[in-house]
Amino acid sequence: MKPLNVTLSIIAGLVGGFVEQYVFAPTSVHAQSELGALKTVEAGSFRLVNPAGHLAGTLSIAANGDGVITMFDVNGKPIFTSEEKAIVKPAVAR
Repeated sequence: MKPLNVTLSIIAGLVGGFVEQYVFAPTSVHAQSELGALKTVEAGSFRLVNPAGHLAGTLSIAANGDGVITMFDVNGKPIFTSEEKAIVKPAVAR
């Protein structure tokens, strides 16, 4: 490149940067205020899924109003439930 072109390019960049702050008025940017951690989460039921997206457990409410916890094996079959006729299967070695 010619030295004159390089010099003119540098001068044009400096002038453009200097003039820009007067042409475009600076605006303040404010970050959103942090939301406090939720103290209570309300839902009719919760589903626990494993990293593959398969159902691993549920926390729900039975028709009589009692809380019900159900855990499932890798095949989706219940291995534990806290309902009246509880299913409790022992864990097997992997």
